[in-house]
Formats: sequence, C-alpha cells, structure tokens
Amino acid sequence: MRTDLAAAASQYASAIIDLAADSGADKTVLEDLKSVNQVVSQSSELEVILRHPAVNSHDKKQLVISIFGGKIHELTLRLLELLTDKRRLALLPYVEREYEKFWRERQNIIKGTLVCAEKPDSKTLQQIKEKLSRQLGKTLELDQTEDKTLIGGFVLRLGDQVIDGSIKGRLQAIEKSLLSV
Repeated sequence: MRTDLAAAASQYASAIIDLAADSGADKTVLEDLKSVNQVVSQSSELEVILRHPAVNSHDKKQLVISIFGGKIHELTLRLLELLTDKRRLALLPYVEREYEKFWRERQNIIKGTLVCAEKPDSKTLQQIKEKLSRQLGKTLELDQTEDKTLIGGFVLRLGDQVIDGSIKGRLQAIEKSLLSV
C-alpha cells in the first residue's frame, strides 16, 4: 500500500473507530466493513461502477444507500457516503485493514501466525497460545499453517516480529555464517 493511501485510510479509520467506540458499535462497524468489502469484491460490476470516474458521486451514493441502507450500521453507511462524496471509495479495503488494526489495539488483541513443519495437536497449540498470551500481556489470535519445507520446528510471526525456530532457518543461518568466512 502506498504511503499516501495508508495515511488517508488511517485517518478515516481513526475517526470512525472513535465514533463507533463512543456508541458501542465498534465491533459492528468492523463486521460491516468486512461485509461491504466482500460484497464489492464479489461483484465486478458493482466494483466497476463504484470506482469509475465517469459515474457521478450522487449516483454512486444512491447506489450505495440502495444496496447497504438498513443492512449495516448507520456509522458505516455514513462512512461510505463520505468516501463517495470525497471520491475515495477505492480506500475502502485499506480503511477496513486500518480499522481492524485500531480495533485490535483497543481490545488488546494481537494476531499472529504459527507456521509449523507438522501440525501440532490442539492441546499443544492451546499451550502455545496461553504461554504467548501471558508473555505478551495480550489476547492472542493465532492462525496456524503447515509448511513441510521447514523440515522441523516453527516460524512465529507476531506483527512485524518473526521468530524462526525452524531447522530450515538454522541451516540457512549456518550457511550464511560459513559463506561469510
């Protein structure tokens, strides 16, 4: 995502989450943003109309209201109308991403990905989650995937931090140190 798009999306997301949190609708707005983005991405015709510069803002706004009015929270609908008026509907997926990031921060939730050479059993996975949650002081939502190329061990991604405990990672580190000699 380009920096200017990220900055603009972040401003919209920050404003809407403040309003949504004040009214207790922060989770609802997040779910609405996900639903709206899903509807738009699944309908190529709708996406073309909403992004086409030749279609005027008034017509786009009426289309948005007719599709989503009464089905999403009033704050979400007002955000869609504002983005339409400002000709910034292309920001909607980025606004959703930024909004979810802000929402997770407010809820003290961190999202991570655990990549293992072999899928751990549910008890082991639960123990990993609990230990990491205690260490981080946050609730952990952990996605788990399997990657046989790791040979053994795991790779844990928490935000920008990566912990590589895989055999593949260790072998690459050894190779790098041998090549630097």
